[in-house]
Amino acid sequence: MTTTVTETSAFERVVRFQLTDEQINEAKKGAARKLAQEVKIHGFRPGKAPVPIVEATVGKDRVRQEAIEDLLNPVLSEVLTTEEIEPAINPELESVDDIDGGVEVEVKVTLWPTVELPNYKGRNIEVTSPAVTDEDLAEQTKRMLEQFATVEEVDRPAAEGDFISLDLEATEDGELVEEAKAKDILYEVGSGLLIEGIDEHLTGASAGDEIEFHGVLPEGFGDRAGQQVDFRISVHEVKERILPELDDEWVDENTEFETVDELMEVLRDRLADAKLRSVSREYSEKAMSTLRDQLEIEIPEGLVRAEMDRHLHDFLHRLEGAELDLEDYFSASGQSQEAFLADLREQAQLSLRNRLILDAVIEEENIEVSDEDMSGALQSLAARSEDPAGYLRAFQESGRGLALASDILRNRALDAILSNANPVDEDGNTLDLSLKVNEVEAEIVDDEDVAAAEEEEE
Repeated sequence: MTTTVTETSAFERVVRFQLTDEQINEAKKGAARKLAQEVKIHGFRPGKAPVPIVEATVGKDRVRQEAIEDLLNPVLSEVLTTEEIEPAINPELESVDDIDGGVEVEVKVTLWPTVELPNYKGRNIEVTSPAVTDEDLAEQTKRMLEQFATVEEVDRPAAEGDFISLDLEATEDGELVEEAKAKDILYEVGSGLLIEGIDEHLTGASAGDEIEFHGVLPEGFGDRAGQQVDFRISVHEVKERILPELDDEWVDENTEFETVDELMEVLRDRLADAKLRSVSREYSEKAMSTLRDQLEIEIPEGLVRAEMDRHLHDFLHRLEGAELDLEDYFSASGQSQEAFLADLREQAQLSLRNRLILDAVIEEENIEVSDEDMSGALQSLAARSEDPAGYLRAFQESGRGLALASDILRNRALDAILSNANPVDEDGNTLDLSLKVNEVEAEIVDDEDVAAAEEEEE
């Protein structure tokens, strides 16, 4: 069999091979059996009609085409094995052309890229300091008190943080827009909600004021969203947010603590834990992004499309769980189809670049996964589900063992990247994030595998 392999780019090959008339004629027997089961042929049981009868019934071209299609995969597999070519995704059939003595097949094969691994050792990664400041604690305390705040009417112009009771209407070329008419709205000045630019018109407004300005109908107004309209606002009242006084009596009555000091100590500890987790994620993201930025590689389009399909499949599954479709999502989010696809492509590129780096680190560090590792990870995941036995059963039936092994390998590669770098604050001081980093990164695999296995079980 004549085979040629052409390198069209660093990670793409065009493979050409031939199927002879002899191979095609032999394959016609199987093709005829399949077609005879689909088409009722008088006088023959399903699948038992001879090739000439089937050809007379459905046409010689159809039988020949079916025979060629049956040959493609096994012959291509043999060719790729012989040529030592390992596709990263399913090869794409480019053409099947008739030649003397048979047909010539042309297939495009995408290879999994290899990269020159950037230096991931001895780097300083600057991140936000996880230290809890007095300002952090004051802001956290304020947010807590705001949950118990009251509002009181005041006789003064509105300032940021105040609430205004108002009526709203919009007109387009003098015609009232019914969808944009509302009464007795309580709006917080400075929140940036409702209508773009409304805060600058409401800041300094007093009860009894009538405010008019030109603006754009925001998302949520259906087909009219984005239209230029004239807004008219009637201000009824200006109300000030009144926070409760933070003392031991209030703390004892409204929290699980008895004194302000006890509450502040716990708030500081919780805030410190939250900031440390946030900085750990920031460290992980920056450790990867700085390596991604050094990759000089053009990822094959076939790989990008396949990864986009995977992301889209996951997204549609989540929408289905929420009983929505893409049209509902576009309408609710205001995102266009073009922007959605561009975002999907960006996610796919990022995922692939991450995977290329992690795979290169796996090879560099000689990272392996043992049977004990697999068993331990699986038992840990099962223990987190509501039905451990059902989880294990669903996982085994789903055939996701290889995926779990890959996740463990890549998590360990990420651990290697993080442990070989040094998190520092803006002054260059080393930060101790080691305990939290491991916890944060473990969640990446666990959450995905739990969701996947539960999906299979459902």
